[in-house]
Amino acid sequence: MPSPTGEDERAEGGPDLVTFGQMPARLEAAGLTKLTHQRCRQLAEEDPDWPIPMEQAVKVGRMRLFDWHVLEPYFRNRRLRQGERTDLPKKNDNATNSEE
Repeated sequence: MPSPTGEDERAEGGPDLVTFGQMPARLEAAGLTKLTHQRCRQLAEEDPDWPIPMEQAVKVGRMRLFDWHVLEPYFRNRRLRQGERTDLPKKNDNATNSEE
């Protein structure tokens, strides 16, 4: 929590909870590729590598809270696939490319 002196005080080892809306600013502050909050939510719902399942996230009203200490390594190690089609089968798949 911010202190009155402007210093950032956090308990060591405690969770640092963030919402989807706060994730873009956290990504930018960490020097990572900035994503929109909509893209962060999409990753949470669709990426099997997302570290915290949606049903296990802390719910406060309509918001879901995620521990940034768990999410930051995910974003650092995430493979970017800009422009890559994910709806087509891979070319190595002989079953879909067999011509008879």
